[in-house]
Formats: sequence, structure tokens, C-alpha cells
Amino acid sequence: MTETGAQRPPSSPPIATSTSTSTSTSTSTGATTSASTGATTSAPAAPKAWPEVVAEVQSGVGQLSVTRCDGSSTGTGFLVAPDLVVTAAHVVDQASAITASLDGTAIRGVVLGFNKLADLALVRMNTPVSGHQFTFETIEPALGIDVAALGYPDGKTLTLTRGVVSGLHRDIDLGIGFIGDMIQTDAAINPGNSGGPLLGQDGLVSGVVSAYLPQAQSTAYAVAASRVAKAVKEWQARGVPLAPVDCGGAPAPDSGVFSMKVSSSHDQANNVGQALLLHGQGINRGAYAAAFKQLTPELGASFGGEAKWSEGLGSSYWTKLDVVNVIGAGNSLVVNVLLQTRQDAAHGVAGQTCSDWRIAYTMAWDGAAWRIAGTALPHGGPQACT
Repeated sequence: MTETGAQRPPSSPPIATSTSTSTSTSTSTGATTSASTGATTSAPAAPKAWPEVVAEVQSGVGQLSVTRCDGSSTGTGFLVAPDLVVTAAHVVDQASAITASLDGTAIRGVVLGFNKLADLALVRMNTPVSGHQFTFETIEPALGIDVAALGYPDGKTLTLTRGVVSGLHRDIDLGIGFIGDMIQTDAAINPGNSGGPLLGQDGLVSGVVSAYLPQAQSTAYAVAASRVAKAVKEWQARGVPLAPVDCGGAPAPDSGVFSMKVSSSHDQANNVGQALLLHGQGINRGAYAAAFKQLTPELGASFGGEAKWSEGLGSSYWTKLDVVNVIGAGNSLVVNVLLQTRQDAAHGVAGQTCSDWRIAYTMAWDGAAWRIAGTALPHGGPQACT
């Protein structure tokens, strides 16, 4: 079956046959006794409950914050090795910088493998982590079997949506060509879910979330596990990653990725932290258009537009961020952070080349993402780094 218009966020299934003529009887314990051999086998184990599955695997699912020269976005990825994350190709396409946030730690990533026509990518992190490492299902899921998508949709915290396998061997047009043999599911998929695992109740990966049909209700697609496993095996043998896109004029050395810590326990702390991370990552990579888009239109206008705002940054770039606390609820929050920057002495306050700032950001939810709506220095200007 061919589907068109999908958006991103000819084999037959195996047939079980039996040639045995022996009979069996059920015992009072639920075991089965074969009439031909007398052997007793245990009944199949009951599937795990979804809360149990999530508890086992959630440490291996991360949010990817991706900066491009003209904008930023987030997606989902999952560990297959201590330093390797599988995701969808469109999540990291044209990336200038990638940060993977796993278990509260932000880690720099680079693209090790990329196949746009299969919508698959493998990201290598510069620091290994100890989260759950996923395993791919080796057999095709049965039509109607329960599955669930794990990911970070719409800027939310880790979310599970349940459904069933509603179709197999789908050919999907993503606008760049057809991807064949995809799994169809009615699990709810939204922007931000892309690249996350589609799981069975055994915790194995049945597919990688890729796209959904906005004009159809409860219709989403995942790249089949067999295809993903083959690609990952090939890419793991490679040692040289793809070069990140150069936006020009990047003030930060190397990748521009910096450390972020979320000390606040507010339910939106990680989400506003990701918005600030994308802003700083854009500054560091010279992707000023992307960084500027993290501001509300009103705040951007108060700076006189993107060009004037970026000129005022000079050589400054971010090196460390701590989201200390978050105050408020609803669509407006105040976020108190500790921010460390580096810059040439000519661009630093009082000639500082390293500055520690205590900033209160006002963050506004615009219906799709958190944006920076204002900044304040309640404790005065920055102090020189100690």
C-alpha cells in the first residue's frame, strides 16, 4: 500500500505452520503435556505492563536539541550503545550542532551515519552514558499487536502513547521519495516524537518513529527494526563522523556545545532549559538566525532586529548553564539561571574574558515552544570567573 502526504515530526509476513499430529492436554498448573512425548512445557509468560516497560527503558531515551543555521528543533533518540543514539534522519538533517540530553545530562553529538531516503541516522556522543541500551526486534510484529511510542512531543517531558500495529509494508512519500516497508500504527505521534522507539511490551524496538499523516486520524509510521538494525551495524563500523554544517563566524571553538544542568524540580524546568540551550547553541555556532528565533517577536523587535542584536554579542559565547529555579505556572514563567560566558576583553564587562551571570529570564509559551520574552539582572552585572 502506498501513502502520500506524510509528514515528519513486496514481501509477505511469515505464516506459522505446523506439521505435527500429536495432541496435547492442559494441566491444572497451566502447563501443556504432549501426548506423543509426555514432555511438559510452561505456558508463555504474560506480557509486561507498560509502566514496567517504561521503568526499564526510559533511561535510554533522550531529547535531541538540534541547531541549524536558520532555525532550531528538537526530536527524540535512543541508546544502542553507551555512546551511540539512533534517531530519524530529518531530526539531524543540516545540523550545525547537536546536543543529546539523557538523564539530565547534556552531551555533544555528531552524526556518524545518515540515510535521508530511509529517514535514519546514528549520532555518536562525545561522552558515554550508562542508560538503557535498546535491542531491536528480530521478527516482524503481528498486525494488531500492542505497541507504544516513547518520546518528547511538542516540547513536553518524556511521554508514552499506546496503540497497535495497524499496517505493515507501507510505502510512504515524505516529499523526497518513498520509504518502503514501513510499520503503520495508531499510536499518537506529534512533532518531537520523531526518532524515538516504537516498542513492543517486551521492551524490544519494533521501529523508529518517522512520520504521521496530519490529514488522517491516528495514522503514523515507523521504519522497521530489521532495516534499522542493518544500518546501525554498518554505521558502527565507521570511525569518521559527518562534518557539522558551518554557519560562518562562529565565536565558540570546536562544536559550540556547552554543559547544561537543571537544578530546578519544576515540571517545566527541562523544557525551558532546552529552549535556553538552543538559544546559546545558536550563538556559539554563529547560527544567529536560529538563536534569534528563540526570542519572542516583541523582544526581538526591542533589540532592533536580528542583525543589530547579533552585532551586540561581539565575541561572546556560552560555556555553562544551570537552571537554578523556575517560578510560575501556565504560559509565563520566570527562570533564574547561572550562566557563564567567554569573550574577548574588548567585549566583556570591565574587560572580563570570562563572566559569571545571574540572569532572570521571562519565558513565554507561544503554543508550540517556550520563547525568551525578557531578561533581567536582579543581582547586578556579571562577576569575573573565579
